[in-house]
Formats: sequence, C-alpha cells, structure tokens
Amino acid sequence: MMNTFYLQCLVVYISYSMNIESRQKFLEPDPNKVYHIRLQEKETKVHDTQSFYKLVALNQNQLKDPSFAQISKQGSQYMKMHNYKNIQYTADIGIGSPGNTFKVVLDTGSANLWIDSDRCQEEGCIRHKQYKHEDSQSFLPLNQELNVEFGSGDLKGIVNADTIFFGEVTLPKQNLAEITSENGAIFRDLDFDGILGLAYPKMAPKDFNPVFDNMMEQGVLQRNQFAFYFAKDANDISHSEFTLGGYNPSHVDGDIHYHKVIDKYYWMIKADNILVNNKDIGLCNRSCRLVVDTGSSIMSAPFDDLGTLLRELNVRSHCHEINTLPIITFQIDNVDYTLEPNEYIKPTNFDGAQLAELNEGDDLQALIEVNNWDCIAAFIPLDIQQPQGPAWILGDIFLRKYYSIFDRENDSVGFAKAKK
Repeated sequence: MMNTFYLQCLVVYISYSMNIESRQKFLEPDPNKVYHIRLQEKETKVHDTQSFYKLVALNQNQLKDPSFAQISKQGSQYMKMHNYKNIQYTADIGIGSPGNTFKVVLDTGSANLWIDSDRCQEEGCIRHKQYKHEDSQSFLPLNQELNVEFGSGDLKGIVNADTIFFGEVTLPKQNLAEITSENGAIFRDLDFDGILGLAYPKMAPKDFNPVFDNMMEQGVLQRNQFAFYFAKDANDISHSEFTLGGYNPSHVDGDIHYHKVIDKYYWMIKADNILVNNKDIGLCNRSCRLVVDTGSSIMSAPFDDLGTLLRELNVRSHCHEINTLPIITFQIDNVDYTLEPNEYIKPTNFDGAQLAELNEGDDLQALIEVNNWDCIAAFIPLDIQQPQGPAWILGDIFLRKYYSIFDRENDSVGFAKAKK
C-alpha cells in the first residue's frame, strides 16, 4: 500500500472461517497505558500524484477491453497496492535513542520494520535520513539477510536489532531490516524513511518479531489494540492520529461494530455483499474477503469484479455531475458501510504549472491519456490467487470515513463513522 510508500509484500494467505461478532460497547481505556500519536499528513509531489492517476485511469481504460482481465491475470500477483498513493500519513519513531527519529508509514498490510540505512548508497536511499547502527549503543547484530520483491522493484536488507522509541513506549531488541539495496522506484521522491508493519506475525519471515507483537510481549499497553483516525486533508484542524493501547472515543461518531479476522496474516474480514445503489450486481458471490490496509490510499478489487463495477458506474460519463453516481455499500455482518461518489471519485485535472514539472516522454503521453478522463474511480484491479483470494482491499479512502480499531486480543477489526 495501500506516497508514500511504493511497497507491498508478495502474500501467501492461509485462510480459515470464523464467526463474526456484531457490535461491542465502548471500552474505557486506561490513560496511563494509552498513547495518542499525531500522524503527519502530506500531499505528495505532482509527479507522484500523476503516477497515481496514471495507474488508476489507464487500468480502468484497459478494463473496457474484454481481453485485458484475462491477460493481466497471468502477472497480476506483481501488481501491488503500496506503489501509488496521493496522500501519505507518517509517524515518528526513534531508533537507538529517542532523538534519533525517522518518519515511517504505519502499514497494516505488512509486518516488518524496514528502515533506510547508510549501507544503501542508491538514489532511492541517499535522499532520505539513513540509520547508522554504529552510532547506537543498543545495536544488536543478527546479520540475517532479507530480500523482498515488490510490484515496482525489490528491497534487500540485513535484519538486526536495536531499541525502538515509539511515542512513550520503549522496545529493546526490536528486529528491524536495514535496507542495503533498492531496485526500482520504491523510495524515490517520497518523504519518509521506512515502513512499520502492523500485520500479523505470520507475515514476518524467519520468525522475526513485529513491533506490535513486541509490545504485546512486553505488556506495555492497557489493551492490545491500536486505532487510526485519518483526516480528510492536510489542513484538517483535528489532524490524523494513531492510538496505541486502545482507541480515542473523541474520534468516534456512534456505535463501533467489530468484525472477526478470518485470516491471521493480513487484517482480513468477510463481507456479506457489495451493493451499488442497493443493487446486487454480482460483486460478492455469497461472501467475499476484505483486507483492511492502512498502507494503501486507494482501493483494489479482483479484475473481473472491478470490470463489472466500473461498467455499472460509467464514471467517465458522469464526471461533471459526480453526485448522480451511485453509492457503493459494503455489507459486513449486517452493517452497511457506504462510500458516496465524492468519496471514491477523484479528479484528474492538472494546470500549466503542474505540467511544467512533469518529465518528458512517456510520462507526458500518459498524462495526456489520463486527461481524456476528467475523473476516475479510485480502484485498481488486483487478483489475489486462490486459495487466499479473491479479496478486495479497503485502503485509506474507506478508512478516512470510518475510524478503525485493530484488536489483537479478540482478533477483530472495529469500524465506526469518524467524527469530522
């Protein structure tokens, strides 16, 4: 995810069915062990935003070709959600000492802590703050190699350990992957230094301990929960926030509904149906899986289902009257979560000043193609192979509307309408 960070691991799901809870009452958090961490919001540079629109718009245009879905399925496992975002949310963590801070993306779609390291001298690395383990007195060498392939390239790293400072929490001997080589446009032009994965430990290779699991083992939190409030824009005076050890009731509007995790790899839950203007158009055959991914700003759907959805929406013909487009409803445990057109439609307008910043050649040609559409639905096609898939990915477009609580004690995800 789902910049912003051009990143999402190749995934192997092991899924099983679990019953779904409906709703739970507010839990009163202990203020002594609940930490509210301000997230920094920043819109990406023009080139990054243009890349985001290029991916989404061109994919949607290709979906009109009946052969596209079939052809793309052969290589769909390499299209990853973390490659394209239009808004990034980062938090500061300290490594080695509280004052040695790094900006990281908090990502429920991955499990490792990756950090830019001075061992990497490639362009994508040297433009950011780099971790120097020799300056840390708490550094612990493990020297385990870790190579991960992503949609837009690959990362190579060395897993070691050091003390992590996250809010008021101190975690000694935390596993972290020092990036030693970056192939592709994973870090280029992006304003953060790493990614902190919050998925289940099953996703972490070689039994490396994820950050939140380390917190659970240390018993530093009132509850083994964390929660996200994403402001709708960087000028929102209420600001984005990450909460450790519970959630912040001041961001919640109404009831919280909890849904059981059905695959302890990603934060994956089950939907009963997906409706368009309250109509079943075949997007969710009896039930479908949803991955809740804070590391992805847009949404994804299986190729065939996204084609069906886009043909029903007919976005291009309604760009000048967006409010006439239908409401998309995700039905989860008899609870309706709706997305209005102004929430899932994005404009693709660029002015002359922005054009001047773009590269020549292919990027400019792609921009011309994108501008044939005045707006786009913020979905991309992504097929997750069986037996783990198919699955939809709920990114920040969904999570800006709904406050999200990730509960490891009960293996569930809670949603409530976020207060504006």
